[in-house]
Amino acid sequence: MPDQRRAKGRHHPLAFVLALAACAVLAGGKSLTAIAEGAADASAAVLTALGGPSREPARPTTPTEATVRRILQRVDGDALDEAIGAWLAARDPDRPPPDHDLGRRVRRSLAVDGKTVRGARRADGIPVHLQAAMTGTGLVAAQREVSAKTNEITVFRPMLADLDLADTVVTFDALHSQTAHACFLLEEKKAHYIAVIKRSQPLLHQHL
Repeated sequence: MPDQRRAKGRHHPLAFVLALAACAVLAGGKSLTAIAEGAADASAAVLTALGGPSREPARPTTPTEATVRRILQRVDGDALDEAIGAWLAARDPDRPPPDHDLGRRVRRSLAVDGKTVRGARRADGIPVHLQAAMTGTGLVAAQREVSAKTNEITVFRPMLADLDLADTVVTFDALHSQTAHACFLLEEKKAHYIAVIKRSQPLLHQHL
């Protein structure tokens, strides 16, 4: 993960603050204050396990709410999604080995869909909309925020660009039934797809 902070004055590793934030949210924290309070209440063993800076023999120090706020506001969301997606993909139990025989294995699946995140809003008040790609085993392999100035179509290719999709069946809704998407999946990613065609594409719909 790229760290946007200046090297001088860093007291807490970026990974440590992100891990604290993730644990606090998983435990029910819904605000930056709750994240900071959760970190302050964590035991020394938990802080050490999450990568807290060592202050032997004292307890590892925790970031203040101001530090948590500053770091989370400046973190690159797309880079974080890519890092987590890559970490999850490497642990996908359905991931084929590098030398697998394409003709002798049930194909993997990947479902692409977009959803508006409940309770999450940007600084301008617009709800946060995410597009994600989920494996058949329930792992989110990739995720991107959809800007209010664009739509899910423009995010489709960048989100899937770094994934190994060879012989994977990609599914999506009618919005993504685009010629460019089909060519990208077949020619560049060596994948398969199931496209939904509605009457919004009358000639293709009639032909099918």
